[in-house]
Order: sequence, then C-alpha cells, then structure tokens
Amino acid sequence: MNFPKLSLKRFLVAATISLVVPLAALGVGHRAGSCGVGPAIERVKMPQYLRQLNLSEAQHDWVFEIMDGQAPAMREKVKAARHAEESLRKLILSTEYTEPKARELSDSAARATADLSLARAMAERQVYAVLTAEQRSQLAKLKATGKAPMDGLNGEHRPPPGR
Repeated sequence: MNFPKLSLKRFLVAATISLVVPLAALGVGHRAGSCGVGPAIERVKMPQYLRQLNLSEAQHDWVFEIMDGQAPAMREKVKAARHAEESLRKLILSTEYTEPKARELSDSAARATADLSLARAMAERQVYAVLTAEQRSQLAKLKATGKAPMDGLNGEHRPPPGR
C-alpha cells in the first residue's frame, strides 16, 4: 500500500488520539477521588470480605477510621521490613559479609515482619469488634469456605499457612 504522506500522518494522529483519550479518561477516573472531581475513590481500601457483610453506614465509617488511622504506621512498618530485607540481601552480595552481621540483619528483618503482622492483626481485630454478632457469624461462614481472607487489611489474597 502506498499512502500519501499527509494521509499517513492523519491516520497516525487519529489512531493515537483514539488510544490515548480512553486511557487518559481511565487514569483521571482513578485519581479523581484525591482531587475532589469525579467519582470518589477512597484512599484506603475496604477489605473485600467486609463488602459481603452489608455494613451499615456507621460501621463503614468506623472501619474507614480504623484503617485510615493505622495507614501511616503500617506504611512505616512496611518500609522498615523492606529496608531490613534489602540490607540483608545487600550484605549477602558484599565483601563485608560475616555471619554475625547477617544474623543481626536477619533478626532485624524478622522483628520488622513480626511488627507488621502484629499491627495487621490488631487492626483486623478492631474491625472485627465493629461487627454485629450476625455479621461475625456470617464472616465465620465465609472464612470456613475460604471466601474471607482475614490475613490482609487491603483484601490481598495470601495462601494459607502450609501451602
């Protein structure tokens, strides 16, 4: 096919626009909650399993407060755990490797991971306390069927221990 230069340029411009505009609109929709325009998207995600429990508006607000309140501390704990693991990996590849240094960094990584796990457990327990007896029963049934992971506040799915 032999396109004149002008037609080819017009075609490429039209194709680019037809691809960029929908993608840009999608991106703006996800950021809209933070700037007050468009559909509000919460900064803190509601755990997936709670969406199945039909929370009241007051419960939803309380869960949001719990999660939003613990978010900065969780972020710091995640950073500390990542930093400790990264330091250990760097030491392994360095010429300064010694077993005592490796043990110290390994202990530090374990403490950071334990702190993160404990913070998650505490936040999940606070959320659990907000639920009614009926919702707790419903949650127990969901958990028994594997549909309610209680091992991550943001709904991430992790394999159960031993798998």
